[in-house]
Amino acid sequence: MTVTTWVIVAYRLLVPLTIFRWPFLGAVLSIIADALDIVIVTLMIRYLHAGDVWSYHEFDKYLDTYYLFIEWIVAQRWAGLPRWTANVLFFYRVIGVVLFEVTDARWLLLVFPALFDFFFLYYAFASEYVPWYEVTPRRLFLWLAVLFVLTFSDYLTRHWNIY
Repeated sequence: MTVTTWVIVAYRLLVPLTIFRWPFLGAVLSIIADALDIVIVTLMIRYLHAGDVWSYHEFDKYLDTYYLFIEWIVAQRWAGLPRWTANVLFFYRVIGVVLFEVTDARWLLLVFPALFDFFFLYYAFASEYVPWYEVTPRRLFLWLAVLFVLTFSDYLTRHWNIY
């Protein structure tokens, strides 16, 4: 492995560990780390003449799954409806990622959206900063609808160049 690969692996494995102590902040930091890794790769190659990261997109998908798995572990501390929702959304996404890896059919990313990550952020924020907010089935449905629109829009812009 190249130096660039070691740097990316190190910080993408370490940053998500903050989710255990600070769920919302750790999740935000993990998303930022995910967004910055391509910038770090580019800078290291350009200015330090470090080697490239092998199979970057595959590599990135595994590291994303790692931090989502940590979020899922933390979601097991939640009770009732939020925990059940986190479980359903996480495993639905895992099924989608496995099918995508096996078939390489990009449309599967739209059918199996990464709603879990947005849901985790929503509930981690609500439980930490708005503890009096009660998650009812109706509120959850409305929030999931909003999060689905955000997730779907994100995929269309990043993966399909539609907007």
